[in-house]
Amino acid sequence: MPLMTPADAEFSLLSTEDGRALLAEVEAAPRPGPAELARWRNGAPAEVVSAAVHLAEARRRGRAKFERADRMWLDPTGLEQATAEAVSRHKATRFRGSSTVVDLCCGIGGDAIALAREAGRVIAVDRDEGMARRTRWNAGVYEVGDRVSVVVADAERFELPEGALVHVDPDRRVEGARRAAQRLADYHPGPEFLLGLAHRSPGGAIKLGPASDFDAHFSGDRFEVELVSLGGEAKEATVWFGGLVSCRRRATRLPEEATWTDRDGPPGAYASSRPLDRWAFDPDPALLRSGLVDSFAEAHGLGRITEAADFLTGPSRVDSPFLAAFEVIEELPVDVKALRRAALDRGIGTMEIKVRGMEIRPETLRTQLRLKGRGAASLLLVGGGRSGPARAVLARRASRVGA
Repeated sequence: MPLMTPADAEFSLLSTEDGRALLAEVEAAPRPGPAELARWRNGAPAEVVSAAVHLAEARRRGRAKFERADRMWLDPTGLEQATAEAVSRHKATRFRGSSTVVDLCCGIGGDAIALAREAGRVIAVDRDEGMARRTRWNAGVYEVGDRVSVVVADAERFELPEGALVHVDPDRRVEGARRAAQRLADYHPGPEFLLGLAHRSPGGAIKLGPASDFDAHFSGDRFEVELVSLGGEAKEATVWFGGLVSCRRRATRLPEEATWTDRDGPPGAYASSRPLDRWAFDPDPALLRSGLVDSFAEAHGLGRITEAADFLTGPSRVDSPFLAAFEVIEELPVDVKALRRAALDRGIGTMEIKVRGMEIRPETLRTQLRLKGRGAASLLLVGGGRSGPARAVLARRASRVGA
């Protein structure tokens, strides 16, 4: 009898009455001990019990990315690289009305599902049979299974249908590394294939990590690089090509759907430093990573607090989802004793610490300050670089627009 693969074991949990009963029991015990594991193994093969534990944990983690995670077929590897549902839906809107979209390296199917809601047909391709099976299952969970065809194939060998648009999510996991690769040379498929894909397809999108070296490979009018953040965290760099290009650079903040492009501000803008004013601002990472912070700042009458860091300042509050706004209380020396005294004098017991351009760990500094009191404040530590000394700004965070 052939050995049961992990995917086979997980599928048995989803497709059989006994499997579903076991999975429900495991999901009801988020931290099973030896007694529970032994009891489950008395009634099911060890590999099935192990699969149930792993699937239950993946579903718990998946709730941060997917609305229907509790019904999906997930695994840790696929979930780690999967696009958050809000990002997938945003991205898929640009494919709206397309007849056919090919989703290469589809993984567990997050992007394929979003694309199927906008396009007539999606062909989801992955070289891993287990991932392909998960995509097929998850498309059914989201009720788009009739519009998603799943193919087990290597992305580099798959022949694109004539006229099809394409989305590709290359593998960013380097064997033996704890973090996702930042160099496109370490992606699979690599930059040579991705550039070739952009040449032979009428249009599409390449999903890259937000910290990747996309500038080294995708520049000029043929490409649009969109940096996307979700809830203030940079999520991906989407490289658009062909008929889906609308500008050269774009920053997008979700869930607000706020966007800023290289066409929205003055060309060649540079936000120089200026004296600290009544308001300080922390730009969204999508704005920073896209290289559009200068354009945005100049268009809104803001400057940098120092040349070495991207905290901004201005005389009036600017209401934008791209900015966390702070009302300045006072400027202080970058000195633990001085900061501790200021916090004590104002009864500050809770302090948000944000650091740019300095080698300071917020949690270490917070311990050193020995905060006491019922008040709350924010501390912005701004590196000075070669242009001057570092700055410490005590401030009060303002509520976000619409909050």
